[in-house]
Amino acid sequence: MDLLQPLFDLLFPPRCRICRSFLRGEKEKFLCTRCAELILNPADCCRYCGYPLDKEKKFCDFCVRQNFAFAGVCAVSRYHGPFKKAIQRFKYTGHLELASVFGKLLAQQVRQRNWPQVEVLVPIPLHPKKLWQRGYDQSQLLAEAMAQELKIPGQNLLERKRYTVSQTELSAGERWQNMNNAFTAVEKQAMPSCVLLVDDLLTTGATAHFAALALRRAGVKEVYLAVIARAVK
Repeated sequence: MDLLQPLFDLLFPPRCRICRSFLRGEKEKFLCTRCAELILNPADCCRYCGYPLDKEKKFCDFCVRQNFAFAGVCAVSRYHGPFKKAIQRFKYTGHLELASVFGKLLAQQVRQRNWPQVEVLVPIPLHPKKLWQRGYDQSQLLAEAMAQELKIPGQNLLERKRYTVSQTELSAGERWQNMNNAFTAVEKQAMPSCVLLVDDLLTTGATAHFAALALRRAGVKEVYLAVIARAVK
């Protein structure tokens, strides 16, 4: 295949997997220079919620007023531009091939965080009704892709016990009310000490907080979170 690669690239020019623009000799064969520049540097983000900060800060003003059940967040990008469009393609229009791309990028971000040794990757699950409507769980696919990259097992340790309306059109306060008591931990004899929650997007943190809270009530000591994008608060 290596000998035929130049011919294959000529007939089928490689495109950026995020924005779909043609690649022009980029180092990465799946990401254009413009999209690569949108990837967050974890050292320049809030250590608690993953939000981009001025370099002299370690925590954002938003987190000072919160008491999240998770201990830290890493994100690939802010939720705007080509990453926003790519997430929407992945989440709503069945472009499941993006799971491997996002999984690779997320794994790179996790490796840059100085976190304790994560034992298990845990996707934040959809409600069975939502899963039936969509046909797939994007967080499950992300966790599977990350598990291959990080060599960490994935486990479904959470259940969404209550159907909730979409968070998209809700205010910040309504989002917290909507997700309250939405999750429960799967009953097991022993829970891992440190887990990494996986989801596509973090906005107010309500969904991740209540998912992490359910795990901690079941015996997990530390919960961290990896998301594709961090939305503007």
